Amino acid sequence: MTSLRKPRRLTTTSHIAVLAASSPSELPRIELAASNLRSRGLRVTLAPNIAHRDRYLAGSDDERVSILNEFFRSPDYDAYFFARGGYGLHRILDRIDYGAIAANPRPIIGFSDVTALHQAVAMRSGVASFHGPMLNTDWHDGLSPDREAWFWSILDGTAPRSWPVGDDQVVYPGDAEGVLFGGCLSLTTALTATPYDFWIDDGIWFWEDIDEAVYRVDRMLTHLRLAGRLKNIRGVIIGGLKGCGSDAEMLAFLHEFFGTMRIPVIRNIPFGHLGDNLLMPIGIHARLSTAQGVFEITEPAVTNG
Repeated sequence: MTSLRKPRRLTTTSHIAVLAASSPSELPRIELAASNLRSRGLRVTLAPNIAHRDRYLAGSDDERVSILNEFFRSPDYDAYFFARGGYGLHRILDRIDYGAIAANPRPIIGFSDVTALHQAVAMRSGVASFHGPMLNTDWHDGLSPDREAWFWSILDGTAPRSWPVGDDQVVYPGDAEGVLFGGCLSLTTALTATPYDFWIDDGIWFWEDIDEAVYRVDRMLTHLRLAGRLKNIRGVIIGGLKGCGSDAEMLAFLHEFFGTMRIPVIRNIPFGHLGDNLLMPIGIHARLSTAQGVFEITEPAVTNG
């Protein structure tokens, strides 16, 4: 895999744009979340279509992609946050100005449907991005102090940075080092065999999802296995699985599915649809050791340029 370029560092005085590329939001929630960010010193500009509604989308495809590209082309913003996920980025991936992103790499931060953009930006712009907090949930409800400290330190370039892993989070033990990549499982599966199919064969893969029965998680993981995606990965980090069956049923399935792979597998790392998201940098070297009980980002995720 060609190494991804790192975006510029973000500080608490930066100017961020809040984009709406998927489903519509309730404007009062986003405005409150924006106020919470401003209280930290950030300048915040909301995209004009935050609360627009075209069926299940925050505006028509033309409107959403036009606004996205306008923001990506502008030199006025230091980072891009997202109002929420839902659905819609798939529909416009082939119309995004990846050249503008490549010409001026800045942090792109979001999860859920934003997984599609993370993968597309990696493939088409060659730029690293961040699976992480969005306004509708995380910045509206607030981040735990340890997760907010992690967020700003990763985006400020602090490294190494370690997160503890408890014995009860270990599905299979082991040590691994590699480039971190991943996102929402259903989005990753849906992009398989498209021009936006981003995968790192010798990386550490993280994933999460929401409202998927265990058999559907089984089907998606089996699809990736049959597509040859799981042959050479070095480790697996599973986040929150909200509404994905009982814990006992899911754990039994994970033991069965990953049992022959002989790589470390951990779960319940706090990223995903449960909220209070731990920022996960995509395209950055990481280390996982169940013996030492640690997940570690081993290099700066941003540049000073």
